[in-house]
Amino acid sequence: MKKAIFALLMLIVIIIALIASRIWIYQPDDSIAGAAKNPAPGQTSTPGTGNNDDRLSDAPLDDDQLEADRLEDERLALQLAEELLARRMQVIEDSRLLFRGYFYDEAIALLNSTDEIVNEETRALEMEILAEMNSLVRYEGDIKHIFFHSLIIYPESAGLRPNVPTNSGYNEGFIFQSEYNRVLPQLLERGYVLYNITDLFSKDESGVMRQNDIYLPPGKMPLILSIDDPTLHYGQQWVRSTGGRRGHFNRNLSPKAGFAHRIIRDEYGELASEVMTPQGEMIITYDGDVQLILDTFVKEHPEFSYRGHKGVIAATGFMGIFGYDLIDLQNEEIREEVIAIVEKHKENGWLFASHSYSHNRDGFWGSGSSAGNIRFDMNRWVEWMEPIVGKTNIFIAPYGFLLRGDAMQVIVDFGFDIYCTVDLKQPITVHSTHAIQGRIEIGGFALSRWADTLNRDFFDVSYVKASYRPPLAG
Repeated sequence: MKKAIFALLMLIVIIIALIASRIWIYQPDDSIAGAAKNPAPGQTSTPGTGNNDDRLSDAPLDDDQLEADRLEDERLALQLAEELLARRMQVIEDSRLLFRGYFYDEAIALLNSTDEIVNEETRALEMEILAEMNSLVRYEGDIKHIFFHSLIIYPESAGLRPNVPTNSGYNEGFIFQSEYNRVLPQLLERGYVLYNITDLFSKDESGVMRQNDIYLPPGKMPLILSIDDPTLHYGQQWVRSTGGRRGHFNRNLSPKAGFAHRIIRDEYGELASEVMTPQGEMIITYDGDVQLILDTFVKEHPEFSYRGHKGVIAATGFMGIFGYDLIDLQNEEIREEVIAIVEKHKENGWLFASHSYSHNRDGFWGSGSSAGNIRFDMNRWVEWMEPIVGKTNIFIAPYGFLLRGDAMQVIVDFGFDIYCTVDLKQPITVHSTHAIQGRIEIGGFALSRWADTLNRDFFDVSYVKASYRPPLAG
């Protein structure tokens, strides 16, 4: 029994030894071994198979490859440095423009928008901005308000002849395009900064009107600017419908009054003007009226505008706006385009005001004014013009007439708490429900009769006044 068990164990040992010896002496054929050691081009070797990839990766690169890699690294580093420099220079330029326009916090935020652009140059500009912010002083002088009517581009087309005296409305109340172009640089030189009239006032928690403080760099003065009657229907015949609720201009008359024909948007959505030349050619320009020229001037001189503000456009209802009358505004397509033109003005920094619906002196904006007539007029404004220009709290009185008593209360009840007149001697007056500010008209009458005031406060009249402007009669 023991011998049998011993024999069985020996047999098992022999079998195991044979199996082990066969595994030990087994070798793969050359084709398989070669494939494992040298993968075919494009094949990826399997990790851990003991192939030669690791040994190949450790082989030294030749000198040409090393030089090529070094040059590529240098090129990439130079490209990144140039891109960073370009971004930094753009940020500095944009920040400086914001700074010039009194957007102090916005300029500093832009300079610090990303850590990688911050360096000594950006920090120096930030310190310059902070220094000006710390130097701001409260303005304590009078706040001037000037206004214009639309520009006369071609005086002869408006019936004005050199050396032929006339007291026509065009010669008294309007300024030539060439004169206006000479006004703006002098206002800038005098230190004026266009300021938002709605920022001059605010109401406290109880609804009482207050005048706000203004802080500007030393030597700067706030200036309010407005444009009256931007209808551009000058020289055309008004045709009233029954009851005077609406009307239109005689479309058989050619628009040759010397003004722009209308304001439009160009193919890029920017504001432009259609102008009829004296030869009868309709051309597109970007300087056909007050606001277009001022927009361009502020782009070149952002320091002339406090935080992008331009002025106030005082629209008159029954005459429409920007060359589009009430008949035009009943056409849905035209109406939507005019609203888009209005919104583009707002985007450019302009506010809109009511200049009344009727601009009617008889029983409205004159000694015979009554609360009933003013209410009738305001209802027409809300019906016809508020949907076009939007709701506003600024009222610019026709003829500069200052309403009183119940008639003034109607204006306040309609939500107008800033009321502007035409009066050189009218200082800002703040009542509990509204504020009043006087204005001065810049036109032919002022250039001739108020030259001393204009010279003292605004600009050199002898330089501004066109040599071909007719004298006033009498």
